[in-house]
Amino acid sequence: MKKTLFMLMAGLIISLSSCAKQSQTADNIAEPVVKNEKKDSVVVKTLPAGIPVDDILKTIIKEFKDQVVVIDFWATWCGPCMYAMKQIDPIKDEYLKAKKPVAFVYVTGETSPLEKWQQTIPGIKGYHYRLSDKEFNGLLQKLGIRGIPTYYIADKKGQHSYDNIQEGGYPGDDVMTAQIESALNKK
Repeated sequence: MKKTLFMLMAGLIISLSSCAKQSQTADNIAEPVVKNEKKDSVVVKTLPAGIPVDDILKTIIKEFKDQVVVIDFWATWCGPCMYAMKQIDPIKDEYLKAKKPVAFVYVTGETSPLEKWQQTIPGIKGYHYRLSDKEFNGLLQKLGIRGIPTYYIADKKGQHSYDNIQEGGYPGDDVMTAQIESALNKK
């Protein structure tokens, strides 16, 4: 446990320091530089400093070029969020094992206390963002998200493919699998 916590803290420090090494894209949106990522591991990501709320979602999606991006808006204190993560684990494991271009991204805010978040994410394979309250609340408001968990899927071209913003909650294994497959097969 201490080794895992140390590795998580080291990764957090490395990812925070990598924010200073940003590159500009053609759309003038900065992308954090994170190296040595393994698709089947836990990776802590950060947003570029000072990014406008209107660019947060686009920036996150752009990081996973040519991949379907499954974004889970959640919090450590949210029982339904934690239950949903256990539900989707077998689906996630299938895509990771098959090496399909699907990135599982988890976005939370400061209502997830830092220490609790650090203790929780080692068991959640994927890419993790812990946004400031301003960023998280602004993003939720921009998207119209009223509750968590909520899911958003972008296809391999970074275009919106599916969300359950109006309903919220975990939509079920069949829906998630069908929506991921639909996003994978979009031309």
